[in-house]
Amino acid sequence: MHYRYLSLCVMMYSALNFMGISSSLATDIPLPPGVTLVKPNEMKWEPSPGGKQQSYLLGDPRKAGPYIYLVKWPAHDKALAHTHPDTRYGMVLSGVHYIGYGTKYDESKLHAHPAGTFFTEPANTAHFGKTEGEGAILYFFGTGPTGVFPLE
Repeated sequence: MHYRYLSLCVMMYSALNFMGISSSLATDIPLPPGVTLVKPNEMKWEPSPGGKQQSYLLGDPRKAGPYIYLVKWPAHDKALAHTHPDTRYGMVLSGVHYIGYGTKYDESKLHAHPAGTFFTEPANTAHFGKTEGEGAILYFFGTGPTGVFPLE
C-alpha cells in the first residue's frame, strides 16, 4: 500500500520538476469530465499559522477522505514538537527539510531530508522540524480528518 503513495509522490515530484515544459502545451483543448488540472501559476497559496503557506490540491484535510497539499516552509523556520491523528506520506520537492522525533524540539535529533526524499509521519508520532537558508516545499498525502496537536 505504501508503494502506491510513493508512486503518487514520485509522479507529483516529476510533474513539478518539469513544470517549464507544461507552459508550451496547448491550453485550449478541453479536458475530459472529472479531470483536474492545476498549473503552478494557478495554485492558490494560503497563509497558515506560524508563517508557512499551503496549497490544497485534493480534498480538505479537516474532513474525512483523502487529501493532498503542498507546504512552503520559509527559510530559517521551525516547528516545535507536535502530532497528527492520521498517517501522512510526504516528499520534499525543493530545498532541505529537517525532521526529528520526540516530544521536545532537539536540534541534535534532526535528520536532513533533501529534495526528492520520501518520508512518513505515522499517526500520533511526535515530531518537529526546521528549514535553513533556502526553505523547502513539501508534498503531503493523507486521509483526513487531520490536525496539528502541539506538544510544547
